Amino acid sequence: MKTFYTRFLLVFCISLAFCGEDEKYSFIYGGFQRLNVGENWKFKISYETSFTIPGIGFIKYSNKNIETIKFLGTEGEFWKFEATLTEMESDNYVNGIEIMDHYREALEDNPCYQFVKSSGFDDDVDHIKPVKEEDAYLQEAFEAAYMNIFSRNYRYPFGRNAVDVAVGDSWNTSNDSMRFYVNMGSPPSLLSSRSTSTLKSVKERRGRKIATVERQDSTTSDLRFLVEFMGERRLLAGYATGTTDLIYKWDLDSGAMLKVHVVSNMTGNFEMDDKKINIKIFARNIYKKVK
Repeated sequence: MKTFYTRFLLVFCISLAFCGEDEKYSFIYGGFQRLNVGENWKFKISYETSFTIPGIGFIKYSNKNIETIKFLGTEGEFWKFEATLTEMESDNYVNGIEIMDHYREALEDNPCYQFVKSSGFDDDVDHIKPVKEEDAYLQEAFEAAYMNIFSRNYRYPFGRNAVDVAVGDSWNTSNDSMRFYVNMGSPPSLLSSRSTSTLKSVKERRGRKIATVERQDSTTSDLRFLVEFMGERRLLAGYATGTTDLIYKWDLDSGAMLKVHVVSNMTGNFEMDDKKINIKIFARNIYKKVK
């Protein structure tokens, strides 16, 4: 009889283990249609872009800030949010010479409205408006701050195919001609990507289920950005291809992003002052939810 119970317990435990592995998960934000008006969340963000231009030198744009997003409700066909940047820091250099961020003080603790379509699969920021009419001159600065190459997906953080997936499953997503800004004051650039995401693990931490998702992107970019050097702003334009690796930490219980780590490497042919040059671009971004 003792042997029977031992075998039964062993089979039961093995069954539980396999059931756990086969558990399905869906990655959709808590659903803004269910959020309370006035609810907000906060992220600590850092991002860096660097490259070298022959004849000019090493260039680095690095910024840190706290981003607070507040849900304001629905306006027409859009969800409406109020976004505010605080504790802004910048560390921008061209060939060892510091480049001042002319917009930092104006953007600090100065909110704008973000509009995201409330239905369909297009879930990134559609457009932005300053809260105050007198800040209309900051329109491009707001867009550059919130609609950069690492812009957020507001409904499907891992694409609309991340539904009913188990640990070990992979799924594909794509973006075509997504508009973004490389740095403040630059004209818009376009990004197309093909992505493969994998649910690597689900672990319980402090009573909550935390998922780790890894993603690899193949990207093609039509880049346009201004480089300030010796008191002049010069346009660098061209096409680049590359890869981006992302690691996400996601709270399955609350349906919220906890942390994102992004590293991107691109190379391409560009033109500046009628000269053709080849450039390698490195970019890194870290999002971390503030409690």
